[in-house]
Amino acid sequence: MQIPVTAACAAICGLLILILAFRVSLLRMRHRVAIGDGGVEALARAIRVHANTIEFVPIFLLLSLCYELYAGANVVLIGLDAVFVAARIAFAVGFSLAPLHPLRRVGAGLSYLTLLLASTLLLAAVVTTF
Repeated sequence: MQIPVTAACAAICGLLILILAFRVSLLRMRHRVAIGDGGVEALARAIRVHANTIEFVPIFLLLSLCYELYAGANVVLIGLDAVFVAARIAFAVGFSLAPLHPLRRVGAGLSYLTLLLASTLLLAAVVTTF
């Protein structure tokens, strides 16, 4: 069975994680910090943005995959995955710019919302198969 929606989302999220990891590496080299953040605020934020993305992406992709296996590729899943990716990008950009940047808040809020919706949709799909 093919899972085009989740596969596309996973590919985009993989690229985002790679970009964020590369950014951490560049900042480490620039500031000569091998471990931790060395007290460099920009590096601390970059590390946190990368870590936060790592925390959110796997569970969302698992929910997306399970829902796609239950309900198939549909417009709801496409929209949900698109909003999740946009939310993660908004969070990354916003938090990279400033700790309390509005994009960070929008990205975080939409990340929470998409996780809630994905969980609810999956639960509904599972319950209706009994």
